[in-house]
Amino acid sequence: MVTKVYSFDVFETCLVRVWAKPTDLFWELGEQFRQQKLIEVSADSWQQMRIKAESAARDASKTGEVSVQQIYQQLAPLLGWSTTQAQQAMHKEIELELASLRPVPAIQQKIQELQQVNNRLIYMSDMYLSEKIIRTFLKENNVWTPGSTLYVSSEIEKSKSNGKLFQHCLKNESVKASELTHIGDNLHSDVKMAKKQGVKVEPITQTHLNRYEKLIAEDSKLPLRFRSLLAGMSRLTRLQSQETSFDKKVIWNTTASAIAPVLFGYVYWCLEEAKKRGIKRLYFVARDGQVLHKIAQEICQNWKYEIDCRYLYGSRQAWHAPSLMEVGEAEYFWIFNETTFLSVHSVCERVNIAPEQIEDILEKFGFVKSQWNHNLSSDERKHLKQAFQEPQVVELIVATATSYREAAIGYFRQEKMGNGLFAIVDIGWTGRSLASLSKVLKSAGLYPESGMHGFYFALEKRVKAFPNDKLLTYFYDGDNPVGDRDLICQYRCLFELFFAADHGGTVKYEQCDNQYNPVLRYQKNQVAIDWGLYVLQNATVEFSKQLTTNLSQQECPAELFIEATNVLMEEFVQKPSFDEAKVFGSFLMAEDQGENILYELSPAYNLIDCFQLISRGKHPHQNVWFPASFKRSYPIFRILMNERIVNMTHPFRMIGGYLKRSIFRKRLSKAT
Repeated sequence: MVTKVYSFDVFETCLVRVWAKPTDLFWELGEQFRQQKLIEVSADSWQQMRIKAESAARDASKTGEVSVQQIYQQLAPLLGWSTTQAQQAMHKEIELELASLRPVPAIQQKIQELQQVNNRLIYMSDMYLSEKIIRTFLKENNVWTPGSTLYVSSEIEKSKSNGKLFQHCLKNESVKASELTHIGDNLHSDVKMAKKQGVKVEPITQTHLNRYEKLIAEDSKLPLRFRSLLAGMSRLTRLQSQETSFDKKVIWNTTASAIAPVLFGYVYWCLEEAKKRGIKRLYFVARDGQVLHKIAQEICQNWKYEIDCRYLYGSRQAWHAPSLMEVGEAEYFWIFNETTFLSVHSVCERVNIAPEQIEDILEKFGFVKSQWNHNLSSDERKHLKQAFQEPQVVELIVATATSYREAAIGYFRQEKMGNGLFAIVDIGWTGRSLASLSKVLKSAGLYPESGMHGFYFALEKRVKAFPNDKLLTYFYDGDNPVGDRDLICQYRCLFELFFAADHGGTVKYEQCDNQYNPVLRYQKNQVAIDWGLYVLQNATVEFSKQLTTNLSQQECPAELFIEATNVLMEEFVQKPSFDEAKVFGSFLMAEDQGENILYELSPAYNLIDCFQLISRGKHPHQNVWFPASFKRSYPIFRILMNERIVNMTHPFRMIGGYLKRSIFRKRLSKAT
């Protein structure tokens, strides 16, 4: 038999609230009542009173079904309200309920599709509000179908929870149970009881809080209002997804609930810090700053920040090389910075010279042309450093840097650096890029008198060119570590994914007529785009839009996002689901500046990897997201190399041994 009628549950199916839990709305209502002098008790006490009043009204009802009027009749004597005051309070709750509701896009679309082929639609709700009020809710949110019928338990005095509302609906609509398909989220009322009546069921679960949203909604360290609204915004964003492929769905959902709140909080903090310090211009440095710049534009537009937010093309190579005025140990450190891949060609590229320019010296030190693109061994790297200490090479590097510096200064002038107070925004780790930028600006007379400002997500250490430079951190500061954030930030590679851009790194700047343009390594980061970079960025921007349009700035203190970041990142980084490990772990990235070798963020372990790990205590991979690699590996390998072994043999190369030192400090502190 072809289905003739579809029925829809209303709340958590057609409509969701901005609040994480329905009862959180009662807390907000209590706050409003306090401000209006309707109650003297706290919002927490009111919330409990409202919940108990509904239970008491149901206990007093013969059918167990109640109306909102009966609930407020229970509350009035407890609070000494007059009939007028009780009515006023009840209407305030209804107004708040309406203001808190948002449509579920997937259900909106389904209703439209069913409407187009002339299917008959009805709505059912186990709710204390009236049919008229709920109909208004549906109409206001564009999920009501003209000519449909709405069945509400408070008026019919029958509910879905005992199956009687389904029986009533079938009889009233003259429909057989086999001809009705019910769509709802509640496992008992919408699924089990519907099936018990012989009704077909299409359960939905996407409106339920996922594990990240639950963690935030239930975190007592966060104020109830903030944690409820933050989790609610993540859910609203997640429900906006139009992705159809499995991998893209995972990227969108995880970003909406775990990654976007982290990135939003960081950008919001940057804007607040800029406002406090009188900074009128923020430069979001490529490539890490691309998604951050998009977030900043949403916040500034909707929350009216008068800060000029610009996307600045820059990179280690584009800034380090022009800053060279001499070549000492500090300069050799980044020129020969240890990476998985390092060749003669890649070292030359870092200082913008070609191997052919120093071919005779390279041959003198045993580096023939056929080997220039080979990955150098540890001894060969030391030997190449000796070649780069030759006076002829040093002179060439400094001379080349001078010409590159002129173009860089032209670009910085063009971007209005030197005009008033400004700050750069970057992911962080050392601040070495800012030090190079400071040197270049100083040489051109563009360096601010009060020093440079850098706003960073995390810093393991601070590298400064000048004492006045100020490097501020949002989440993690290696000089003042908090909690276990060092364990989260050890996976720098994962955070590099969050901040990935759709274009190649900036190599240098060049002048074309009167314009200075960045020269990119490549125009499109096709590998990242194919993986789903735009899905991640779009979900992040959508979250920023949902939060800043649904909530006011006063409802979201910037400092609370740091605690939320701690909760979300600890869960995602240390305990990814299998799907998250598989999808995010497959992201291809490069450790070396020249991006010569791409590897998976979280490669799965094989039998040889296990052998090396157990027998030699040697990790098979460096600079990867280990918990996800562990999750992606075959079960037998996870048994062989349990997490304790993985953690014991972690190479700690990603943060230069800082993690070992921090653990030592913690042990020393406990011992003291």
